[in-house]
Amino acid sequence: MKAQKTITKEIQHIGATEYTVQIDLMIPKGYSIVSPRHANRLHISYEHEEKPGEQQSHIIRENPVFPIGIPVRSKGEDAVILIDYEFIYVKDDAPDNELKTHIQYQLPVHIEDSGKDEIFLSDHLPLDEL
Repeated sequence: MKAQKTITKEIQHIGATEYTVQIDLMIPKGYSIVSPRHANRLHISYEHEEKPGEQQSHIIRENPVFPIGIPVRSKGEDAVILIDYEFIYVKDDAPDNELKTHIQYQLPVHIEDSGKDEIFLSDHLPLDEL
């Protein structure tokens, strides 16, 4: 069974067109990721805020180790960073029952003179809600 969840975070303000997205996704107690697996993938893409559906780029990390930093070079436009994490996991009390899920985070980014050069996503994966 494949479950999905989309989580939209608050807008983040960044001062530079070159910045880093720092991602730290954690597994809640009682769960474990089955790794390494080809199906465990972190997808990062960027959509123009003014043109939804038009991706600026796409990065894939297989079997990522968190925290992970991804460098971004934008054209100075506001965007929505899409972070999709697909992975196989088990409940620790049922290790033979592998589950696959897909959790997507949407991080709106606004370019302004804020002086910041990093965007952060730190979250416990909501496996108990799936």
